[in-house]
Amino acid sequence: MNSKEIYVEVVLPLPLKGTFTYRVPYQFNEIKIGQRVVVQFGIRKVYTAIVIEIHNQKPDNYKIKDIISIFNEDVLVSSEQLIFWKWISNYYMSNIGDVMNMSLPSSLKLTSESKLKIHSEFDGDLELITSKEMPIIELILEKNEIILQDLYDFFDYSVFSIINELIRKEIINVEEKLKDKYKIKTLLFVSLNKDIEYDILSNAPKQRDLIQFLKKQNQNFPKKKWSVLELLNKTNTSRSVINSLQKKNIINLNRRQVSRLMQSIDSYVELNSLNNDQKKALIQIKSSFAQKKVCLLHGVTSSGKTEIYIHLIQEHINNGNQVLYLLPEISLSTQIINRLRKHFGNKVGIYHSRMNNNERVEIYNAVKENDHNRFKYSIILGTRSSIFLPFKNLSLIIVDEEHDSSFKQTQKDPRYHARDASIYLSKLHNSNVLLGSATPSLESNYNVEVKKYEIVKLNNRFLDIDLPKIELVDIKKEYQKKRMKFHFSEKLIDSIAETLKNKKQVILFQNRRGFAPILECISCNWNPKCKDCDVSLTFHKQRNILICHYCGYFIDKISSCKLCNDSVIDKGFGTERIEEELNSLFPETKSIRMDYDTTRKKDSYQEIIDKFQSGEIDILIGTQMISKGLDFDNVQLVGVLGADNMLKYPDFRSNERAFQILSQVSGRAGRKNYRGKVIIQTFDTKHKTLNQVKNHAYDQMYLDQINERKLFKYPPFYKIISINIQHKQEKKLDLLSNQLSTILKSSFGDRVLGPQIPIISKIRRYYHQNILIKIEQGDSIHNAKSIINKIITICKKQGAFKSSRIILDVDPY
Repeated sequence: MNSKEIYVEVVLPLPLKGTFTYRVPYQFNEIKIGQRVVVQFGIRKVYTAIVIEIHNQKPDNYKIKDIISIFNEDVLVSSEQLIFWKWISNYYMSNIGDVMNMSLPSSLKLTSESKLKIHSEFDGDLELITSKEMPIIELILEKNEIILQDLYDFFDYSVFSIINELIRKEIINVEEKLKDKYKIKTLLFVSLNKDIEYDILSNAPKQRDLIQFLKKQNQNFPKKKWSVLELLNKTNTSRSVINSLQKKNIINLNRRQVSRLMQSIDSYVELNSLNNDQKKALIQIKSSFAQKKVCLLHGVTSSGKTEIYIHLIQEHINNGNQVLYLLPEISLSTQIINRLRKHFGNKVGIYHSRMNNNERVEIYNAVKENDHNRFKYSIILGTRSSIFLPFKNLSLIIVDEEHDSSFKQTQKDPRYHARDASIYLSKLHNSNVLLGSATPSLESNYNVEVKKYEIVKLNNRFLDIDLPKIELVDIKKEYQKKRMKFHFSEKLIDSIAETLKNKKQVILFQNRRGFAPILECISCNWNPKCKDCDVSLTFHKQRNILICHYCGYFIDKISSCKLCNDSVIDKGFGTERIEEELNSLFPETKSIRMDYDTTRKKDSYQEIIDKFQSGEIDILIGTQMISKGLDFDNVQLVGVLGADNMLKYPDFRSNERAFQILSQVSGRAGRKNYRGKVIIQTFDTKHKTLNQVKNHAYDQMYLDQINERKLFKYPPFYKIISINIQHKQEKKLDLLSNQLSTILKSSFGDRVLGPQIPIISKIRRYYHQNILIKIEQGDSIHNAKSIINKIITICKKQGAFKSSRIILDVDPY
């Protein structure tokens, strides 16, 4: 290649189809696939792009641009990752630029709008900087911070190589402190001076109390180092007390630099012994991997699946391999991380969307680092985006709660499903996949039936405790007999009182947040709606506002109708209302709410779970997030207050999902030492799905649902591709969606359903309509996607479609 001009295909972090070709100047002829390069795109925009191919073919249909610079000498994206990106792009019919955006932390993507700042630790010694670099330094110093594009206005695009060098020297920060070195922070750790006699503190009670606390803790945890921040949070002391003790030489303050992501663990706990059922299951799983690469572990709630995962992980990391442990929700990680780190310490890394970009960059780099790096992680515990990390020797992927819909990305492209994508990822690394669930998805169970997956079952709970007793309470009769207090049946109130009397804990489940979903006029039935979405505003009493759960629009609570000026009343109930009513019924009881509103802060999940697990809280009220695999020893009762809403949703998965959610939340009861109790309040005690939940009849639910799926041509027998068309003008949307549907029907016939107006027909000022295409499983799927892509591309080029949005979603579940 050296004798010819070199060209590269690059991926840009933009929602554009395909790759883009650039020429490689001779000084960069050592360029590698997977490197970050700096390119100009358009007239003035500059981006970092990823090299995906190197070749000698000069394009002849347009003027070629040169790459500006190689941003790093190291390869940022591995060949396996690039293959994975292409598969995600092709399978989910998304732009590969969107896949790049999803895969890389934003701090690893640079644009013209990125900000430059002088590093906070730079001492201003310009003698170390070349004269060529000094004008840039001086310019940033003068302006405090500067946009990259402004630098190009002062100089030209050639300054990018200088900027890269300044970043490497850690003299400037880019955007969110972009750099390849791990970000560390400095903590002050407190230790007692053993040579001091502490009796001199008799006249300083606050200082004496702090010393007594430290001495007692030192006896119980001799190796633990207390940071100043920990002491301030754990005790009633102040920084002035600590400073006084330091001046008296009674305590020492030692600085230590630690990773932002983890603290050092000095000793590990041996793995717990498995019972006979678990040992048998572990042997079967390892044996199944010799036959198939994917195994489904179907174990009832509290059967000890996590302990099996831990033993399996141990074997894989002992062989020098990496393990990816996928969870559907961040809330789950707060418990699982403690269990894993207890056994594996700093070998465990965490990766999820609540982390800031600096933390995500640190994990990304640590995963791809070689064995000499002390932050190398053998185990990554993360949510769906973890599948995009740069694994080198991945041998096992565990997908816990594999049935959970949170594994599906629904908000932006690529709209991938992490469970399904992880199975393709395992093929690239020749690794095994273990899917775990007490209520497996119909697709996974069907794949067992058709011999694509192996299956291992755990039918008994750990310690042979019975599954919880589930009782359906007819609240229609309760309302008729006026035995309901607020939204609580007499049976549920009595059961809560008995549970609390026995010093046990309660979980109350309502899959709706806020206080009331609707405020309505008592005369004309008017209710306040979002100005940008076709939904009613939900009343949040604590903040005294009405808010849209789709776009975030909110207004102050209103007290009268905007049409007739009569009074408005609230209807329905959410977790906030349950919390208020519970406080009225049990005023002496400590309760806490766990939903989207109470878990917005970074560590709020951990705080709530810790308080409940420690027994500080008696009752946990929550939405769906409390149903997902949380393990509490002392929960005896689970109450479900709004079961009917899940069954009425017009979706082919509603019964399956209702069964899964209700079974999972029921499984939080009676996990240790005693059988739990579950009360489900419903208006329809004869509903088939509710009775299947009551009887723990997963197999019956599966048979009912799989037969319906086959009859009505739904997954797993048919592949579904959803096309969502959006436009700000409702009439124009009708025209465009009908036109697109007609074109699609000319190729796919009665496989095309719609256009249909969804339940929520307008979101963020855009009206929506959906078209569904059902394709038989088999070789025709690839061709069908190709035809759909061509039709969509042609339509988008037409003037009428240019002001519309067209979103493709493969497997929209």
